[in-house]
Amino acid sequence: MPSTLADLEARIAALEAERADYRAVLAAINALGENQRTHSERIEAVETRLGSVETALGGVESKLDDTGTRVRAIEDNLAEVKDLVVRALDL
Repeated sequence: MPSTLADLEARIAALEAERADYRAVLAAINALGENQRTHSERIEAVETRLGSVETALGGVESKLDDTGTRVRAIEDNLAEVKDLVVRALDL
């Protein structure tokens, strides 16, 4: 079955169209991969900063615990002073 020039040109055009579609798919995949890399880098940066925040928060919690302990000690001492003053006034 001999192919005519028009048939050959149509086949070539179809192959070129398929190749263009393939290139478009590859370009889309490459763009998606770049987008994913960018998001991955941003997530990594956020996780690093979150780790720093957690460390700082741990320091704040520790200082808060120390402050609470000191306040309780001051309250205890104040209660003792009040008891001493009340006793001294009762005499």
